[in-house]
Amino acid sequence: MKPEELRRSEHAYNKGRLLRLLFILIAFAAASIWIGYYPPEHKDPLVVWFFSLVGAGLFGGLALLAMPQLFSRGPGLVMSTAGIRLPKFPGQIVRWSAIRHFERTQGKNADIITLRLDPVAASSLSRRLTAVPLDWLFGMSRLKFGIPLQTLHGQPNSIFNQFSELFTEAKEAEQRAAHEDGSIAEEEVETTEPVLNNARYPVFTYALLAVLIAVYAGELAFGVEPSEAGSPTIRTLWMLGGTFRQNIVGDGEWWRLFTAPFMHGSIIHLALNCVALWVAGRLFERLIGWRWFAAIFFASALGGSIASVWINDANTVGVGASGGIVGLFAAVIVASFHFRPTPIASSLQTGAIQILIPSLLPIFNSARDGQTIDYAGHFGGAVTGAALSLLLLRFWPREQPTPRYDRVAIAFSAAFVIIAAGALWPIINARQFYLNDPITNYFGGRYQQAITGFDTEANLNGTTAPYARVWRYFAQTRVGDPKALDDLRAAADKADKTAWPYPIYRLFLGELKPVEMELNAADSNQICEAIFYGGEWYLFAGATEYARRRFQGALLSCPSTFIEHEAAGYELAKLKAK
Repeated sequence: MKPEELRRSEHAYNKGRLLRLLFILIAFAAASIWIGYYPPEHKDPLVVWFFSLVGAGLFGGLALLAMPQLFSRGPGLVMSTAGIRLPKFPGQIVRWSAIRHFERTQGKNADIITLRLDPVAASSLSRRLTAVPLDWLFGMSRLKFGIPLQTLHGQPNSIFNQFSELFTEAKEAEQRAAHEDGSIAEEEVETTEPVLNNARYPVFTYALLAVLIAVYAGELAFGVEPSEAGSPTIRTLWMLGGTFRQNIVGDGEWWRLFTAPFMHGSIIHLALNCVALWVAGRLFERLIGWRWFAAIFFASALGGSIASVWINDANTVGVGASGGIVGLFAAVIVASFHFRPTPIASSLQTGAIQILIPSLLPIFNSARDGQTIDYAGHFGGAVTGAALSLLLLRFWPREQPTPRYDRVAIAFSAAFVIIAAGALWPIINARQFYLNDPITNYFGGRYQQAITGFDTEANLNGTTAPYARVWRYFAQTRVGDPKALDDLRAAADKADKTAWPYPIYRLFLGELKPVEMELNAADSNQICEAIFYGGEWYLFAGATEYARRRFQGALLSCPSTFIEHEAAGYELAKLKAK
């Protein structure tokens, strides 16, 4: 022991706790690789591999960086009257006079002493090479680093109290020496810690929570199909404004990028997002103000919608505020650098990272009735939120409580809300058209409404009138109408007996078998129709397996603009549900 290092105490690493942490990191890295080899169904393998490699690299890198501590033979912390020794500064001592400020951050799984050094003293210290990436990952630097108490042997409170006592004694000794020498100690400039202004109530957070709940209630009340276990169906989510690549890219319905973030797929989906939004809002909104909080949320939600459409499978219907919420937590991490070196910066970073990392890594994938976690939307939201927050730091003077350019934030948020509200017009029109469609009513089980719709279409005597009369017969049969066969026979008598689709009438009148009807088809379009109506004939006869094969054939052979193509999809979905 050196003469100046009196009252020396050593604390070794808690190897058992470090070993458990290492196993967890290796397990996460292995799970990431496994997901890459066995991607979920209907997911782009290249996209899955991208996220898998990111996860494997992150967790594998952390595991490698943790190994030196696990296999270290020396202590993890040495404290003495001269200062402290840490493995990250090999062979060097951090003197108490070099420490300008320290704080303790406690969380559910973290207990850290964060030190801030004098710039001159810090420049004389050399860090271990493996400590540099860890410092960068957790927002540390040469001037700021942490001592994780949970990785050391001993009671964290006891270690912290001893640390505080030695620091206080050293500072008091410095002051006495300065006083005895007749010198005036240089006054340390303290950074003003941001204060949570209770008057700055998180009004936007609570208003947005109310809107999300109201929108979900609207999904259940105005769904185009009955809800399933209190959740809207995927068709309802699509009809009421969920993202869908074909509609956005092919049909120009770009407004779906703005409506989808207000919607949710289940009550659990809504509840989880509301809790996460509340956690973000009760602190972050009160720190930066509701204007920029709203702008970051809406910008991140838009970025999440775009990423969801771009990365996910083309047949995915996307909904949820997750992109905006994940973007808020990414923005929290970036914005926390504005509050350095105050204690609140570490609290912001720790809390945000605990939520952000699980939101971005598809290690676990939960599904319910075709609904999955939209990691692409989370990724897009996080990137957008972090980028906007980084830009915001350039326009946020330290002496100002909130970022500048509030009017820009208000204008963007207002534009987002106006576009989303304006989308109600096409949504209402599309929903009404959908509900008035007799095919929709037929497969929705509203057979009387379907009969009325088919009857109206038949009376127009257009090119689809002969088919409308056949479908009217189907609906009448479903409700047990005794006049169904007589009405079909009357319609057949009026039809052109030398032209298609007269053979379809003969099929359901019992004059032909499905194979005989198909022989009367003259081209590929008529063949696909014959395959479909043959499936309906088998379905009414109770031969569901024969019907299923016919519907699959019709789905593959009929043009997507044909009613038979749409109806085949409906029938297959019903058979699958049964």
